[in-house]
Amino acid sequence: MIIGEREKNGFNLSFKSDRETQEFLLQKEYFYKTPFIGRYGWVSIKNPKENDWNELSELIQEAYLSAAPKRLVKKWKESLSK
Repeated sequence: MIIGEREKNGFNLSFKSDRETQEFLLQKEYFYKTPFIGRYGWVSIKNPKENDWNELSELIQEAYLSAAPKRLVKKWKESLSK
């Protein structure tokens, strides 16, 4: 699951990750633990830069695949193998 929140000075992007990924991302200065739900693995980034989107697209994809119904994950994986 992914949450985008618009603010006066840009926006925040939040997504759920596993604990291991969360700890790794929190070592980078531009990621932070999402308030209130960070203890469940949620991570946020404020005003992602253009060069952040390659990494973010992979993280968002992982977040979706971990929450999506199994049939949709299967369809997605099948579409990659074609």
